[in-house]
Amino acid sequence: MHEASLMKNLLAIVEQAAHDEGGGPVRVVHLRLGAMAGVNADALRFAFDVMSPGTAAEGGRLEIEDVPLRVRCRKCGAESLPRDFVFACGSCGSVELDICSGREMAVDYILVGDEGREDAGDTA
Repeated sequence: MHEASLMKNLLAIVEQAAHDEGGGPVRVVHLRLGAMAGVNADALRFAFDVMSPGTAAEGGRLEIEDVPLRVRCRKCGAESLPRDFVFACGSCGSVELDICSGREMAVDYILVGDEGREDAGDTA
């Protein structure tokens, strides 16, 4: 389960962000996770639940935004969302495509600070 090692690295990023923001508690860790990232979101959530106690993220929540696979055709320039991972342009049928999104696993933001404050630190 490589999600555990990914979570270990993610929690190190979270710890650094919390430290940079003055050591407050982490309320939210928001990830963007692509459909082709090769990461199981449920396993990642489980790893967060198991590994976050004792860290700045203890008591916080992990939010995962699913990023769909989006491709751009090299021939006609059209962008489309392939269905069932069929790699062909939805406009012209070409298979000459570039992947625009869907492979990422990225921290979008980390909310650090007291829950009652509206201006809790946003850190990326």
